[in-house]
Parts: sequence; structure tokens; C-alpha cells
Amino acid sequence: MTELVKTESNLKATQDNQLIEACYTMTLNEKRLLLFGISKINPSTFPDVNKPFKFEMTAKEWTEHFGDDNPWRSLKRAGKKLMGRTLTLHSKTTDSNAPDETMLNWFEEAKFHNNKGRVVITFTRSVQVRLAGMLEQFTTIDLLAVSRLTSTHAVRLYELLSQFKSTGYRVMALDDFRFAMDVVNTNKGTKELKRAVLNPAIKQLNEKSDLFCIVQDIKEGRTITGFKFVFRTQEQKQLF
Repeated sequence: MTELVKTESNLKATQDNQLIEACYTMTLNEKRLLLFGISKINPSTFPDVNKPFKFEMTAKEWTEHFGDDNPWRSLKRAGKKLMGRTLTLHSKTTDSNAPDETMLNWFEEAKFHNNKGRVVITFTRSVQVRLAGMLEQFTTIDLLAVSRLTSTHAVRLYELLSQFKSTGYRVMALDDFRFAMDVVNTNKGTKELKRAVLNPAIKQLNEKSDLFCIVQDIKEGRTITGFKFVFRTQEQKQLF
């Protein structure tokens, strides 16, 4: 599995927190393509109906950012897979009159130019609204800060913690953590969840990102009901 290669550009991906909290299945390359696409959008400008949010990525850019030996194959495969992906919004992030479950598609269309090694992807209107500054809370992810992460769970955890950079800690109920990590129906036991999902994600963050995090169990009696994440920048980790 390849790692992102640091480039001169400092790409940032700004998302509404409904997207950060949402549940979705995605491979690492799909997540990379999604974040790259989001980074290409100016969230302060909402286009009219005739100007949908779209972005272009070439095989050359893929190589520059991700260091892939077969960039067009990886880029095209990720684009095609994302066309079939959906996300489910967490009920806590929708209003009281919203349905019990809201599912969205990420992309409306993807155009592949094989001879040019280029893909042009258009976001759906529903996702577009949540990328455009129309809702109140946003989180900006520095793509270079997650450049060496090779686990989707680690990237997701980085996003979840970034929502709380101003405080340096976050508390998540066990069910909310499972939802965000898309493991509601897998890793049934909490010990298995920690072994397979939580601990490897924390390890990657601490070794390969600009954040250093420790996690504590939250318990009711002897039962783990959630996790408390306390984190600092790598330069501040001596404060623990």
C-alpha cells in the first residue's frame, strides 16, 4: 500500500460536520480521492444550479500526491467504486423533524478520459450543500497532515478529532464511534473493536500524523460505554 507524497501545495478539505459524523464504507484510495476532491472546492462560494461542484484529477497528480506505481489504474478504480458508495447521516446531526435514516450518494457522475489519464467528478447536490458553507459547523483537514496514514480508520479518527482541535479532547459514546467507523455490524465485542479498529488507528495517528493522542475507556460499572480522546500536536505531546 502506497503512502501519500508531500507536495508543495498545502491542500485543505473543508466538510460540514454532518459528513464527518456520517457512516460510510470506503477504501483508502477512495478516501484519498474524496479528500482531494473536497480540497479543490472553495466552501465559501456556493454555485448556482448551473455550476455544480466538480473537480478534476490526473494520473500525474495522483502520482505526485500518493506515489503510486500504477496511478491511472488506482485513480480510475477509486472513481468507479465511489460512484456506487453511499453515506448515512447520523441522526444526532439532523433536525428533530428529519427521517430516522438519511442516505446520500457522494457523486452524481464521473467522466474518465483514458488517453489523457484524467477523471472529472461531479458531487451530488445533497453533498454539495454540505461542502459549501451553508451549514454552521465545518472542519478543515490538512491533507498533508494525514499524508502518511495508510488506514481508513486512522483517517476517519483524524477527522473526528479535528472537530475538537480547540479543546484537545473528545468524548464519544461507543455506539457513535462504531457508527462513524462503519463497524456497527462487525467487531462485535468491545475488546475486538479496540484490537482491530481503535488501537491500530491510534498507533498510526501517533506515528504518522501531526497529532498525538491517548485514549481512555469510559465505563459504567465494568462495562465500557465510550472513549475519551485527549490529543495534542506532536510538538506538544510532552505535555501529557
